[in-house]
Amino acid sequence: MEKLFRIATDQFTLDWNQVGKRPPAVLPNAATVTGHFKVSSLDRNNRLSENCWKSLPSQLETNFEVEAGPALFEQMEYQLYLRGKNCTVDIQHRDPLIRRRLAQQENETVLHGAINFQGQIGRSRFTVLVNGHPAAEFEVEVFPTKIDYQTDYAEIVADIQRILTSLAYEYLRSTYQFGKSSKSEKPTRLEWLILLRQIVDDLEKSIRQIANQPKRQLVREPRTSRIENIRHIDSSIRSQVRRGLGHGRMVQTTVGPIREQLTERPPKSTLNTLEHRWLKRQLTEIQRTVAQVIVEQKKLEPSSREQTVQSELVQIERRLARMLTTEPLRAADGEVPQGFASLQLISAPGYREAYQLCLLLKTGLRLEGDALRLNVKDLNVLYEYWTFLAMLRIIREELGSPRDLSQFFKIQQNGISVRLANGHEQTVSFASSGDRKITLSYNRQFQDQETTLIPQKPDILISFSEKNWPRIQLVCDAKYRIDATPEYRRQYNSFGPPSDAINVLHRYRDAILEYDNRADRTEQPKRTIIQAAALFPFTETVAGEYRDSRLWKSIDKLGIGAIPALPSNLGYLTEWLTGAIRAGGWSLSDRVIPHTAEQTAINWRVAASQPVLVGVLSSQNAEQRLAWIKQNRIYYHRLPKNGRHRHFDVKQVALFSPKTLNPNGIAHVADVSGIEIKQRSEIPTPWPASGPHDRLFLVYQLDEISVLTPALTNTGDQSTSFRGDRWTTQLGLNRAQTANEIILETEPEWKLYESLKASNIEFTLSAGAIRTLNDTNPEGRAWFLFSDGIQVRFDGANGFLCKSKGKTKFIDHTQIPDLLRSLAKDV
Repeated sequence: MEKLFRIATDQFTLDWNQVGKRPPAVLPNAATVTGHFKVSSLDRNNRLSENCWKSLPSQLETNFEVEAGPALFEQMEYQLYLRGKNCTVDIQHRDPLIRRRLAQQENETVLHGAINFQGQIGRSRFTVLVNGHPAAEFEVEVFPTKIDYQTDYAEIVADIQRILTSLAYEYLRSTYQFGKSSKSEKPTRLEWLILLRQIVDDLEKSIRQIANQPKRQLVREPRTSRIENIRHIDSSIRSQVRRGLGHGRMVQTTVGPIREQLTERPPKSTLNTLEHRWLKRQLTEIQRTVAQVIVEQKKLEPSSREQTVQSELVQIERRLARMLTTEPLRAADGEVPQGFASLQLISAPGYREAYQLCLLLKTGLRLEGDALRLNVKDLNVLYEYWTFLAMLRIIREELGSPRDLSQFFKIQQNGISVRLANGHEQTVSFASSGDRKITLSYNRQFQDQETTLIPQKPDILISFSEKNWPRIQLVCDAKYRIDATPEYRRQYNSFGPPSDAINVLHRYRDAILEYDNRADRTEQPKRTIIQAAALFPFTETVAGEYRDSRLWKSIDKLGIGAIPALPSNLGYLTEWLTGAIRAGGWSLSDRVIPHTAEQTAINWRVAASQPVLVGVLSSQNAEQRLAWIKQNRIYYHRLPKNGRHRHFDVKQVALFSPKTLNPNGIAHVADVSGIEIKQRSEIPTPWPASGPHDRLFLVYQLDEISVLTPALTNTGDQSTSFRGDRWTTQLGLNRAQTANEIILETEPEWKLYESLKASNIEFTLSAGAIRTLNDTNPEGRAWFLFSDGIQVRFDGANGFLCKSKGKTKFIDHTQIPDLLRSLAKDV
C-alpha cells in the first residue's frame, strides 16, 4: 500500500493511500505527473497541524500553500481512513456513489473504506464533517492513464462539443472540469440546470438585496375627494373647475361655483413595478421548469445518484419559491412588455445581478475557462462518442459530403441526461460513386427473433450497399481499456484491448445474421459482418511499430483485430476505413473468411455440374487398351445420334478396369483438354474396328492420366454392372467410395444418401436411364430401393419422386425428414 497524503488537525486525522500497485501505464509520464491538491479549513478553531504531509519531493512535502499534490488516476483503488479525536467524523461529497464503500465504526469516530473514481477525470472536492458540521475541505485531481490529459483528452471533449455541447456533460459526477457560459441558439435542459445550480446562490443573494432595498415607484391613481380635502391643485383640478365637472351639487366659492367633489390623482409609492414584474416572471418560469424536471426524474429508476439529483432539485425549487414570497415580488402583478429592459434593471444594485443571472440561463456551456464547475461524462462514454465522430469525419473527407455533420445527429434526452440516440435513429448515410451507399450507425441493435437468439448491439456499424451485391458490414467496438502487461505484449507484440473485448468481436461476427431478401424468409439467414475491430486509445512510441502487432495483421488474415484511435493517432483507422470505402463489392467479399464446410459444399455444387464420362475397358484386351490410352492420351466414344450436350461438356474421363485387371473398378482419371469428331478410320488402334470405318466418334484429348488412390472398386452389384461406358459428374466421382456409387450425380441425391446412412436405413441403388444434364434443373437417375417396395428418385424442380404400391407422388426437400422417420419406424 502506497501512502499518498495525510491531513491532520486538532479534531481529526485523514490518511489517503493507494491500494496495490498501479497497472502498467501506457503513457510514459503517467507515473511522474503532479496533480492539483488543495486543503482549506472551514473552522477557525480547526487548523492544520504539523503532521500534515503529501507524497511529493521534500521541498513540497509539507508545503500546503502550494496547491500541488500526488496525482490520482482512473480505475484505481484508494483507501481512506478518517479518525476523529473525541468527536464524530464523516465525509461529504456531492456524488453519493463515490462514498458508497465507506463505513463508520467505533461510534462514528472512525470512517474508512475504498474510493474508486472509475472512468471519471478531473478535480474532486471532499468535505470533512466533525460532529455533523463542515470542518475542512480538500480537493484532489484525477488523471487518465491511457491518453494524454492536455492533448488527447482535450481534443476528444472539443470534438464532441462541436456537435452538441451537452453531450460531454452530466448533471452529477464525482469529478468536474472548469468551463464557462457560451452563446447558444438552443441550449439543452441539462445545460440550463447545470447553470442554474451554479448561480442559484448568487440569484438568491441578489433577490435578498432587492427585498432589503427595493426600488419603489410613484404612481397616480384617480380618487374622488371633497374639495375641502384637496391639498394639491394641479392642471387636472383646474380643468374640472373650469368645465364644471365633478360630483355633487354646485357650491359657491371665491373662484366661482364648484362641484362638491372632484377627481384628484395624488402620487403614491408602490412595489408593483415593471422591474419587479419582469423578475417575478423569470423566477416563476424557472420554478415551473424545475418542477417539471422533478416530475420527470421521479419516473426514472431509483438510484443513489437519482435520489441526490431529486433532492438537489427539490431544494432549488423551494429556494425559488421563497424568493417569490419576498415583498417586492409578491406585490408585483401584471404583464411585462415584450423585450422589456430598464436602466434600473440593468444598473441598480441587486437588480443588475439578478438580471444578468437570469439572462445567463439562456446561454449554453463550453468546457473552457474557469468560471463554472462542470461535471463531464465518464471517459469511456466520451471515447465511444468520439470514435463515432472520428469515423464520420474520415468518411466525410473521403466522399466529400457536407461539412456540417451536426444536422445528422439525433439526441435522446431522458430526464436531464443527454445521449446520442441509438440504432436506426442514429444512422448517417453517405452516397458514393454510382448507386453505392455507405451508412454509419451508432449502437444499432439486432433483435429480430428469426435471426437473433440473443440481441446484439455493437457500438459502430459500417454498411456497404451496392447493386448486385448483398449488404456487407464492418463492426467497430470502442474499448477504453488497455492491457499493458508484459504477457499481453509478448503474445500480441503490442499493447491492446483486453482479450474479452476481442472475443466480443468474434461473437458479433457469428451472431449477427440477416436475410438476403428481407421480404423472403424461406432461406437460412446469413452472416453479413466481414471484419470487426476494437478501437482503443494508444499512441506509438516509434512510428509504424504497431504494424508488426498481431492485432493489426489479424484484421486482414482473420477478420478480427484491434486498431489504435486517438486524436493524435488516426492513421491506422483512416487506412483501414478508407481501404474499405475504396474497395468494391467483389474486393470486400474476398475478405470474408468462409466456413470449411460451406466452402466444401460450394465445391461439391460446382462439381455436380461437371459431367464425367466413365470409359469401360473391354475385358478381352483391357491391358492393351489402357496402355494405348496412356500413350496417346486420347479416348474415343461413339457420337450419339441425338447429339446430347452432355457428351460435349465432358470435363473428365475416368477408366473402369474389368476383372482381368487389378484393381477391378475405376482406377484412372484424366482431365479433358479438347474434343474432336472423327471417323473410326481416322483413329489408328492396334485392334480392328468393330463397325463401319466411316462411323463418327467423339475423340477426347486427355491431360496426364493419374491413378485414383484408392480406386473405386466394383462391389459386384448387378444393378450397377459395367458393360458399357457410363456417366457421372465430378461430384459423383469425387464422393464415391465404390464404383456403383458414381450414379449419385447431384447434390440432393448425396444429401439423401448421407441421411439414409446416418439413420441406418437399409437400401440399394439402381441406375436409371441416362438423362440430359440440365444446368438449371438437374435431375438424378439413381433409384433408392427399399425393402418395403418404396422407390425414390430425385426429379429436379419437382422434388423427389416416390413410388409405392403402384402410387406415385412428389415430395420436396422439407418432407425428407418425415420420410426418413417413417422408414426408420418400419425398420
